[in-house]
Amino acid sequence: MAWLTFGLPAGGPALGIILLLIGIVILIIPRIVNYLIAAALIISGIGWCIAGVWLWGILAIIAGIVILIIPRILNYVVGIYLIILGIGQVIASGFAFGLPLVVGALTLLFGIIVMVNPGVLNALVAIIFIIQGIMLLVQYYRWF
Repeated sequence: MAWLTFGLPAGGPALGIILLLIGIVILIIPRIVNYLIAAALIISGIGWCIAGVWLWGILAIIAGIVILIIPRILNYVVGIYLIILGIGQVIASGFAFGLPLVVGALTLLFGIIVMVNPGVLNALVAIIFIIQGIMLLVQYYRWF
């Protein structure tokens, strides 16, 4: 990671600027996240096949191709995952009011929001990158 900071301590301004730029690019071209994940799946699948792990390799390649053809499917898969995770967290909390119940309810709510409006997921990923970039810059320059 030192190359990201141009010789400065880890978490320096270069990493913050890179995260800001990635966030801005994702806001401008939201589906780029889906395509990058699809490419990563295909490359991983090829690597697994070369390593002899045929089942996972073929599944990863197929998933990557499907995401390249239908990029929004990834957002729906994440939405379904969040709904299942949220329901599991709510049930595991025993419905007793506390942090596990609140986290489960928020996870469930976010999953529903992603299912209703899948584009919000890419925007939130972009916002997370931008916030992380700003926080790194704030921390490095000790603005607060």
